[in-house]
Amino acid sequence: MASTTVPAATTDQQAYQNGHAPQEHDHASHHAPGVRPRQATVSQVYDPQFFSIANPGPLGLISFALTTFVLGLYQCGAGLPGSNPFGSVGPDQAVFGLAIFFGGAAQSIAGIMQFRVGNTFGTTVHCSYGAFWLAFAMFLVPSLGIKDAYAGNERAYTFALGIFLILWCFLTLIFFIAALRTNIAILVVLGFLTLSFFFLSIAQFIATSHPTNAVRVNRAGGAFAVFSALAAFYAGSSGLMTPATTWVRFPLGEFDHKPAAVSANDKAAHQA
Repeated sequence: MASTTVPAATTDQQAYQNGHAPQEHDHASHHAPGVRPRQATVSQVYDPQFFSIANPGPLGLISFALTTFVLGLYQCGAGLPGSNPFGSVGPDQAVFGLAIFFGGAAQSIAGIMQFRVGNTFGTTVHCSYGAFWLAFAMFLVPSLGIKDAYAGNERAYTFALGIFLILWCFLTLIFFIAALRTNIAILVVLGFLTLSFFFLSIAQFIATSHPTNAVRVNRAGGAFAVFSALAAFYAGSSGLMTPATTWVRFPLGEFDHKPAAVSANDKAAHQA
């Protein structure tokens, strides 16, 4: 009588076409009832589906959080002579690598992935702040001559930085308003970030006219950046705490809101 056993290669190929990981074929998995077969790929998730879309939120939030936390400490004057973020030492050149690769590149990738899952808010926020970190890093490259272009006029340069930061404060406020129906964690992130941009920009505006007060205001902006980063760490970590990997949960404080039905005209306008 002919054997009805399906060849392993055919089984693996069929599993791949269905979006699942091919499984190793061993005698233990066939003869021990209730034993899950081993996976042919390294994964924390049982039976990973190669064609499903992962949640890009944790990557975007954690890359933002770590980079913001480091910069916030520098703006507070941590480790600097006299704790002065406006002194001749530093203050934030050491954040350059993080700003380029983690806060910039990784967060931009997360934003593009948010586009793939249909999250307009997440796409805009993560791509925007990814671009912010890349733009901010350019100020730290002496060979670009950005500061030299102001011909030693410190007031003109600090005002330019202040304008740069106050507009990011305005954009972050827009994000805060757009997130009012999301959850408490995200609102805390954006709320503290708005205050951080505000105080950091004010510090730049008064850096030459009131240098002592500017240092204090700048430290306040750095402190709010640290608070925003801590909240972003929490929100990003919440997305990692899935039933497939852990039993720990980080509640986000979601609001009890049921989205209204979207009409065909509104949907067409949204997609335009």
